[in-house]
Amino acid sequence: MTASQPLRIGILGAANIARAFTAACAPSQEVMVAAVASRGLDKAEAFAREVNIPRALGSYEDLLADPDIDAVYIPLPNSMHAEWAIRAAEAGKHVLCEKPLALNASDARAMFDAARMHQVKLREGYPYLAQAQTAMLRAWLAEGAIGTVRLIRSTFSVLFAGPCCMDTAIM
Repeated sequence: MTASQPLRIGILGAANIARAFTAACAPSQEVMVAAVASRGLDKAEAFAREVNIPRALGSYEDLLADPDIDAVYIPLPNSMHAEWAIRAAEAGKHVLCEKPLALNASDARAMFDAARMHQVKLREGYPYLAQAQTAMLRAWLAEGAIGTVRLIRSTFSVLFAGPCCMDTAIM
């Protein structure tokens, strides 16, 4: 990756959430989804065609071995996060892992240890860290504009536009 070249991301798996990730990356000049890998080439190819990813690979190992991939996005089942994040770090790939990062503290420590050892970044997919309101809050805190923080209460909500599986209304 150079200053003029976008970060080339590979996706491990064809999970449904990877469709939203790919769509969110599409307008960016700084990142591009360059490949997707699945446990079978047919599934990877179908997913790549559907969401306009240029390359499909038939195994996660092939994606990690690809020198044209700078980072991986891991939307795999939670029980697979630690294994594949560690393997990605060992392959020299930066890692964006879907939440939860790990199933337990021991796995999380192993993941961060591998990232440090191989000098790559490991991040959990919480979008609020990069959102404008979070940057503004951090600036206010740094300036002392809102005084001494003694308590923080936070709510995360999502407005669903389609049918919902819950019996209660979403506000």
